[in-house]
Amino acid sequence: MDKKYHQWTTDPTMKRLVIIAEGETEESFVNNILRPFFCSKGLYNTIQCFKTKHSHGGMSKYSYIKKDILNTIYESDVVVSMMIDFYRLPSDFPGFGELSNSQTHQEQADLLETRIKEDLEETQNQRFENFIPYIQLHEFETLVFASANGIDILFDRDEIDFKGLMNVVEEYPNPEEINNYPDTAPSVRLKKLIPGYNKVLHGIDIINTVGISELLEKCPRFKTWIESMAEALV
Repeated sequence: MDKKYHQWTTDPTMKRLVIIAEGETEESFVNNILRPFFCSKGLYNTIQCFKTKHSHGGMSKYSYIKKDILNTIYESDVVVSMMIDFYRLPSDFPGFGELSNSQTHQEQADLLETRIKEDLEETQNQRFENFIPYIQLHEFETLVFASANGIDILFDRDEIDFKGLMNVVEEYPNPEEINNYPDTAPSVRLKKLIPGYNKVLHGIDIINTVGISELLEKCPRFKTWIESMAEALV
């Protein structure tokens, strides 16, 4: 077992982990990829996930996920996190007005996460050490690009633009840096490269084909989130 993960294991007093997801695919990702991974590292306590209300497959208002967080965070022995996309994040999120072009997207996501936690703590007048905010750069499909080998395994070469796929992979060794413009966001690129791609049908299968280790290796921000949740559970 990796030394980094050994410290997480076999504590019978571990807390429950609840992740609030943006949509159906993210919910499936937590249930079918993250839960088995945590269990494989000895984190056998309950890991639950539910889709935020009123999402309709995407985040529409900050107030919705805030309500979901507050409905969960007061439960006993619980660690609460979330998985929502940076791409097309609603402008009513705390800190959105502070974002500037001089900041990297990672800095912007970090700022938003900080402001979300501050908003919860200020409005509730208490600290929430059991809350770990997470905004995915730039969207779920980033993780699919990190699993590009799975695309080549699941799809025939004549079903995909393989050269175009490899060009993106080579240009962005860290898929979290793929930009979020309407014509070049990860989801838009995937649909162009794989005409038959369906997020719900194929996204989890592609990632599962290569395993979560690929994501941890190629997506440092995602890796930090995983480690933060695991450490908070013990």
